Amino acid sequence: MRKTKFTKKMILNKAAKFVQAYGFDELTTRNLADYMKMSTQPIYKQFDSMADLKHELVANYFKNLHYDFQKDFPNSHGLADFAQHFVLYNQKCYDLFLHIFFYPKKKRSTCQAIHDVSHQFFYELIQADPQWCHFDSKARRQLENKYFLLLIGSVMTHRRFMEMKQESNLLLHLTSLVENLNQVKAA
Repeated sequence: MRKTKFTKKMILNKAAKFVQAYGFDELTTRNLADYMKMSTQPIYKQFDSMADLKHELVANYFKNLHYDFQKDFPNSHGLADFAQHFVLYNQKCYDLFLHIFFYPKKKRSTCQAIHDVSHQFFYELIQADPQWCHFDSKARRQLENKYFLLLIGSVMTHRRFMEMKQESNLLLHLTSLVENLNQVKAA
């Protein structure tokens, strides 16, 4: 009988489903192995520690987000297009979004991993946008924080707009809000 080989990608995909169902605090090697109906050995072969797996899980979330963005917006107009994509993408994986950005976590290392990966992701996103890349580091950090809060709030608000059948209004306003981030900085 052939053994199933568990790849890093397979483990990350199952870990994402596990987190959606049970949260980050319940994500332990033993719990994930039980969830995947396997021993813990394949997990330890692919990841140095649970902190490493959680860090990779968050990085994988952002990697998939960015990949989908490039696929859906090949001629992107920067942060405004990404904001719309972020809102729509996170409706498809809403539970994972909540577990990454909202639900409290007991371990500081999990919070730090989420912060570090998201900071790096948004830094690179802003650097790639010609409208924003010229900002000095302090202004860019402020923009990053405002943009991040705008995105997170927009995902939450989007649910309400969908219920009211006014989704297009939110997406239209979102574009103007992103464009106004620059004016807020100048004021």
